[in-house]
This record gives sequence, C-alpha cells and structure tokens, in this order.
Amino acid sequence: MNDKMHLMELFPIPVFIFKTTQVDNDHLCKMVYRIRDEEISSGRGDKVGLSNLGGFRTYDIARTPGFEQLRAHIVSTVNAQILDGKWYPGGPIDESYIVGMWSVINNRGHANSVHNHPNAWFSGVYYAKVPDDNQKAGSICFRDPILARTYSRSFYRSSQSEICCLPPEEGLMVIFPGWFEHSVRPNQTDDDRVAISFNIKPHPDPALQ
Repeated sequence: MNDKMHLMELFPIPVFIFKTTQVDNDHLCKMVYRIRDEEISSGRGDKVGLSNLGGFRTYDIARTPGFEQLRAHIVSTVNAQILDGKWYPGGPIDESYIVGMWSVINNRGHANSVHNHPNAWFSGVYYAKVPDDNQKAGSICFRDPILARTYSRSFYRSSQSEICCLPPEEGLMVIFPGWFEHSVRPNQTDDDRVAISFNIKPHPDPALQ
C-alpha cells in the first residue's frame, strides 16, 4: 500500500515546564511562613470560596518585598522561552503584567479542587519546597478541555486519560493558559509543600507601570 498519510494533531494545549537552581527557595519559604504567621495572628487566615481544600493560602504577594527574585525569574523566563514568536507573538512583558501572586502551603490531606484562573493570559506555579517523596506530595493535574474526547479514548493513542498529572519538584515552574482547568492532588506526606502561584495578563496593569 503506497498511500501516504499526513497526521495533524489539532488544538494542542501548551504547558511549559522549567527547572531552575537560580532562585533562593529557602528565602522564599522564610517569607511565605512569615506571611502565614502574620495573617493568622491578625485573623486574616481564612480564604473562603477558593480552590483550597485545607492548607493555607496567603494574600496577594505580587508586590510584596522579598519576592523580587522570583518575579524577575518569571518575567525573564516568559520573555526568553514563550513570547516573541517562540510560542506567542506578543512580548516582551515586565513585572506590571504579573497581576496576582499567592502562596499555598499544603500538608497531609490538603489539596486544591478543579478550577481555572479567569481573565489570566498565563497562569503558573513555582515550587519552593517539596517533600522528599514528591510522588506523594500532591501533583498538579490538568483536565482535557475537549469533552468530546472523553466519549471514547480507544482511538486516541497519545492520551488514554482525560487527566494528566505532574509531580512537584523544588525549583520547578509550570506555566499554562489561564483557562486550562487544573487541580492539585492531596499531599500524602507529613511535610509541607510550598507552592507560589501567579497570573499574567496580556496587558500591563496601568497602576503598576
């Protein structure tokens, strides 16, 4: 049989995964725990209506002193690896495009329900602290947004499940479209997992320029 086939995998969803050793994770964790203690002591510790299933989530720390290195790392990575025609035509961005940042501390049994990030161009998470057994520390899981594919998986060889999960690692940063639904599985260890999440909009916040 001499017939030729050209395969088109239509509508892929890019998820960008980066690993760095250039960010001071000990400093980030020190800042996050200090903020947690301050929030709890001031009575601002409850975050109602968010995706958190236990654990602790900080207030918006996008402009909080002490996170400059991480913000710079986010901006430089997006500019160098994602924008300017590499994956998207826009760019470059600066820190005024980061319109939200918060940290989540999850211990045993804590998780995050399925959600997305409305109005965000990109969303992302950076792992500052991960238990030694990272396979049990609470993976981030992405759900296939094309519901028709859940009807039958037998024909779709490259993805036999509607869920794809990535285990956390210290220094790992995952960036994805803000509309992409995701969740975090329960931490099954007795150690904290400290993750810092963020949103990037397609236009800068005029108040931050």
